[in-house]
Amino acid sequence: MSRLGRLQIVFAGLVTLTLCAGAYAVWTEHGAFPPSLRGFGEVTRRGEVAGWAVDASRPGERVEVQLYVDGRFVAHGVAALPRPDVLAAGRAADESCGYSFALPALAAGAHEARVYALHAPGRGRELRTLKQLGHALRFTTGDDGRVAGHER
Repeated sequence: MSRLGRLQIVFAGLVTLTLCAGAYAVWTEHGAFPPSLRGFGEVTRRGEVAGWAVDASRPGERVEVQLYVDGRFVAHGVAALPRPDVLAAGRAADESCGYSFALPALAAGAHEARVYALHAPGRGRELRTLKQLGHALRFTTGDDGRVAGHER
């Protein structure tokens, strides 16, 4: 076999290996962070992070959500508060998909909140992953600890 033939075989093997690794990565990503988990959140002037979360693949089930502020865990809950606006917009199967977390006492300055949906695939639910809902929520607090402003 010629040198060119061997190089073509090696190249074909590398391409095949790369495609297999890519397919595995996509499969793993889809299983751990399903695209069916959707949601939105915002920081309110009342000092809360409120929003909604749904799992389109399981419309009757409530989504567990977690709040992190400045990279630290703050709260855990279930998105089950009434959100008729989300139902009316066609984003949920029923209106019980809202959540609301009170912000902890924070020093004056800039902060960032992130809301994650907790996903536990499989029957045993041994593996748990977090999928961020929406974007990071940036806000500032005043000297009194209250929300002074936030980005939309």
